[in-house]
Amino acid sequence: MVQVLDVVLPILTLVIAALLTIPIYRVIRKRNRKTALAFSWFLTIFIIAGAFVANLALQYYSVSATEPFVNLSLNAPGFEAVSSAFMIDTISVFMAIAITSVGAIITLYSVLYVNSAERPTERYFAVMLLLIASLLGAVSSGDLLTLFIFWEAAAAGAAFLILFRKNIKSIHSTIKYLVMIIIASAFVVFGLSLVYGLTGSLNFWDVRNALLTLSDNRLLIVAFIFIAAGYAIESAIVPFHFWLPDAYTDAPSTSSAFLSALIDQGSYYVLLRVLVYIITPAGALDWTLMIAIMSALTMIIGNLFALVQTNIKRMIAYICVADVGYNLVAMASIIPGAASLSLGLEGNLYFFLMGGINTALAFMAIGIINRHGFKTLEDFSGVGKKIPYTSLALVIAAFSFAGVPPLAGFTAKLLVFTAAIQANMNWLAVIGVLTSVLQTAYLFRLVNYMYGKKAKDETSIKESKMLLAPIFILVAAIILLGLFPGVVFDLIEAAAHQLAFIP
Repeated sequence: MVQVLDVVLPILTLVIAALLTIPIYRVIRKRNRKTALAFSWFLTIFIIAGAFVANLALQYYSVSATEPFVNLSLNAPGFEAVSSAFMIDTISVFMAIAITSVGAIITLYSVLYVNSAERPTERYFAVMLLLIASLLGAVSSGDLLTLFIFWEAAAAGAAFLILFRKNIKSIHSTIKYLVMIIIASAFVVFGLSLVYGLTGSLNFWDVRNALLTLSDNRLLIVAFIFIAAGYAIESAIVPFHFWLPDAYTDAPSTSSAFLSALIDQGSYYVLLRVLVYIITPAGALDWTLMIAIMSALTMIIGNLFALVQTNIKRMIAYICVADVGYNLVAMASIIPGAASLSLGLEGNLYFFLMGGINTALAFMAIGIINRHGFKTLEDFSGVGKKIPYTSLALVIAAFSFAGVPPLAGFTAKLLVFTAAIQANMNWLAVIGVLTSVLQTAYLFRLVNYMYGKKAKDETSIKESKMLLAPIFILVAAIILLGLFPGVVFDLIEAAAHQLAFIP
């Protein structure tokens, strides 16, 4: 039986740990073996948080056969319409496991990568923990207001990760990001106010049921436009993507890995929950064509801009934009009653996990290579021999991005393109395949520079074994989940089947 405490414990653990990190880090800074002590502290935090997430999963799966959607209301007398609520289902549990696991690896990598002696370090890691807690709250939300509060807390807090180095470029990128996030939040708030006016509630199921009986949906269309535009800005969907390349390029590589794997990927969840579970094509509003067009534009623009980049980190940032488009292919294919219903949702969830792992791995590997002064395509000439293990990890990430079998990226793209075909969106699948071919071309050009060209200085560089450990955990995940995707499918197939139980 799932209780409110089961949902709150992992969130509360990370919040308390974030508050304790600042004074504890000040003590650690005065000790010898600072990095080892800091690593042990954060490892302990994630072991405890992971145990609570595992407990939530066990509690949920003990009742999921008879109660696929566990609704936990926190009603206050007289304020039932706007009271907070949690909703736990297979998607919530899957997202919580993915966020905690990937967040732990990136945070532990960051502890090893960032100099512990730097003064803002304790605040930097505290913000990371708070953001993970906010994301866990967002994926456990049962109403639009709770979802908005947790998600906006995570999106706004991400600005601190971009600003960490406090140089001119990062300040400019942070300001651009904050302006876009404020605009997005305003759009969402206005849209939610219209939804509340139409339905008298913000609870997921209450809103959905009220919208299905709505006789005049003109005001709903206005609300949907504002909500979709707001979350499209935060998801970096073309044409709202301009903030992302600057933010990911100018932020520290640890921040880029965190933002791309968790904040960016998490934005898909928000769209998925709002569109599929509340505003469905068979009910209140048909949004699939709009999502499909935005998906095509995002895939094309993201890959074309990545093609002309010479800065490798910026190239990966534009691949993140393109990946938004690939994920939207799966989302546009989730049509109730169609053969693609199950496959579209499975593709979306699988791409969330693998997209997060791929982008995190790429930024983590590039962070090590950038540290040695190699930033542009020309700088990467011969780097495969100079920094062999990190370069190998980057190549694995590049091949997975390109969809080379048997890596996990191939399975992810196969799922989303097949879902588009089953949804009778062959044109969208064709655009996806063609842009993937383009993506393969410029990624193989990068590999050619790394291994096919001669370096100016062929002296090898010593690599930190500790820093390589979290990187190769992600490498192993890409290979193993590509060879044995059933490990993930066992979790996400249940989510697709549960759509039949939506009230």
